[in-house]
Amino acid sequence: MVSMSSDLQEGIYYRSKPQIGNSFCIMSLRAENVSQISEIGGVVGQIWNILVKLKKGIVLGLDTDSRHRKCGNLTVLVAYGPELFKIPGSQKEKPLSFGQISNFKPPFSEGGGEILEGSGLTYSPNTFSNHLLRDHLLFQFVADNEFFTSRAAVEVWKELNRLGKNRGSLPLRITGLYTGFQRADQRNWLGFHDGISNIKSSERPYVISINSRDLTSQDYWTINGTYIAFIRIATNLEKWEDTATREQEILIGRDKKTGCPLIGIDKNGYPLKDTRCPVPGTSEIIDRGNEYFREYQSYGMERKDKILQYSHIGRSRPMDKVPIYDKRSSRIYRQGFEFLEKSREYPGLIAGLNFVSFQNTPERLFRALTYKFITSQKGPSSSSLPNLDSFMSVLVAGIFFVPPKIQGELFPGAQIFFNDRDLLQLSKTYREKH
Repeated sequence: MVSMSSDLQEGIYYRSKPQIGNSFCIMSLRAENVSQISEIGGVVGQIWNILVKLKKGIVLGLDTDSRHRKCGNLTVLVAYGPELFKIPGSQKEKPLSFGQISNFKPPFSEGGGEILEGSGLTYSPNTFSNHLLRDHLLFQFVADNEFFTSRAAVEVWKELNRLGKNRGSLPLRITGLYTGFQRADQRNWLGFHDGISNIKSSERPYVISINSRDLTSQDYWTINGTYIAFIRIATNLEKWEDTATREQEILIGRDKKTGCPLIGIDKNGYPLKDTRCPVPGTSEIIDRGNEYFREYQSYGMERKDKILQYSHIGRSRPMDKVPIYDKRSSRIYRQGFEFLEKSREYPGLIAGLNFVSFQNTPERLFRALTYKFITSQKGPSSSSLPNLDSFMSVLVAGIFFVPPKIQGELFPGAQIFFNDRDLLQLSKTYREKH
């Protein structure tokens, strides 16, 4: 029998070690011309076996000497979209967290539109469809450099191509491929430090991992799983570069050079930095000794001017009294990977962010994206500034269920595709081959 000992999949990097890799790749797939979900499961199982070997540097068809095998600390995560559970033969019901508001809104047919009601974050006017809302599978690859993540993507394609030729049809089709990287200076394309105000390692499991709290018996199989949200966001660099640095700092909520938090706005509209930061002997908030200021929460609360509550940091780090383990909390665990791609339109390139977050229910993310401190703003200093969302536009977005890693299971989520009898037989066949 398959052991029910389970844990979160790899590739989430919620612990202090191992350190997250520099290179990132998301691959989405969709099933076509299948009559039963087990057909997809068989393909996923074969792909998973190839990826498991690839993590050891073993490439199918290459008898590379063990001394020359390169793995690059590759991690592989697999996740499933809500549409997968509609395919005939599914052995599990769609998790209740995949409810009516389980995913983002589609863009308008003419392009654009909010990704979520009340979020303020909109699709690019050149985005007319969002394939992630209909896709069935998602793979995430993270590794030391681009070679290892790209090799993983190519090996998946090679296996799909081989299976398609043998079967006469392709049960899974690649619908999207998105890559990114982490900047060595720990900043983003806006020039500000990125990822410094995140959830503490000790608190992350309470936010990420699905537990029995608020679960019905139907969804007990999802315990120790999570949900991954992926949003590819383009940045209007021209508009941002035309914005004065002091206004940029107010919009972000931090000093641009040092990364230190702001505590208010003076009478002339200039941001006030916390003078205790950076601590003596350091120059930036990423330096050791400045940990307190990375999680700093005041953002003008000690002053009459509440504008900093509307800053990016103020909105993403709301000061509420909801316990972090409560699903009503707006805290999410996030990762960011920058990207750069060519564009046919001026300025000839698109620079942006691959926003990746993990949460034990999509409600957390939706609440964070729609969080408002006050419904009205007063005073010339607040009303004259644009919202940070106006500098961004979404290219694609989706939410997928990440099943737990169960000891002895063929691949994460295999129980969605096969009944217990078939799983036992498949497990036996796999052990005999390996």
